[in-house]
Amino acid sequence: MAFSTCAQTQIDTIEICSFNIQFLGHFKSRDNYSLAKILSPYDIVVVQEMVAPPINGIFPSDSTKFKADKESADFVIEMEKQGFSYWLSSEDTGPTKNHTNSSASEWWITFYRSEIIIPDSARYYGFLDTTLLASSLFERVPFCMPFKSISGSSTFSLISLHLKPGNSVANRVRRSDELNSLFAWVRKQKENNKDFILLGDCNIYKKEEFIGFESDSIYSLNRKCASTNTKLYEDPKKGKPYDHVFYNENSKDEIIVSSFKVVDLMKSLKDIAPERVFPYETYEHNSFRTRFSDHLPVSFSYVLGIDID
Repeated sequence: MAFSTCAQTQIDTIEICSFNIQFLGHFKSRDNYSLAKILSPYDIVVVQEMVAPPINGIFPSDSTKFKADKESADFVIEMEKQGFSYWLSSEDTGPTKNHTNSSASEWWITFYRSEIIIPDSARYYGFLDTTLLASSLFERVPFCMPFKSISGSSTFSLISLHLKPGNSVANRVRRSDELNSLFAWVRKQKENNKDFILLGDCNIYKKEEFIGFESDSIYSLNRKCASTNTKLYEDPKKGKPYDHVFYNENSKDEIIVSSFKVVDLMKSLKDIAPERVFPYETYEHNSFRTRFSDHLPVSFSYVLGIDID
């Protein structure tokens, strides 16, 4: 686990964003400046698919050293320029490999505004399984990050996800098992606070994949299955509802359900820096995904100061 801390104001409502940035730490053409500018209005940004570490460190599992990757570090630097601190997982996790700078594994990183919320070290969780390589429970072992407001009046935990991709029967079964494992883990937690929010790239294709969990009081902010992949710019029919935010009854009061939105990345790029974005009058997928991403950010509002757990 690595923290970077960037003062103290009070705020009642924060904006949380989840964004799968394809192979962050790999593509040299990434426009980190524009992405950081787009993410700057948020108070928390949970990022999936960082495939290389942005700092030097030591893997706790085997005490070997790892080196900072320039492409990952460049993104973190731009986010720090926007005033963010960050929380980085202690190592990477993958279905067939880890301790490798490649798309075979990924690190978990979350950016936050330390003048508003901070990591809650009294409730540290980290990875949801001790086996980070080829876990029987998860393709990539999710990482749980507990936070608290500066005032201490609110506590909540964010679990960053990246579930099994693909639309075959076997892929859907694996995702279902992953979701069952995730929600079972949440139910087993002994602490009084049960404000666990699960968010990220769930690779879900249809509502049928998660709607059954509502009987157990597990809900998705993307219940309408709005498309969250950039292929929709090519053709709306190619859109898929990959990204979700799951929450339970304990977070119903704090989460403003109507606030959920899928960020129009193309429009945002045009608004903040048109001279850096074009020639994107027409969408070209390979160019866009390597410079920005193949997913769209999703966001929602969370109310601090009314935590009743």
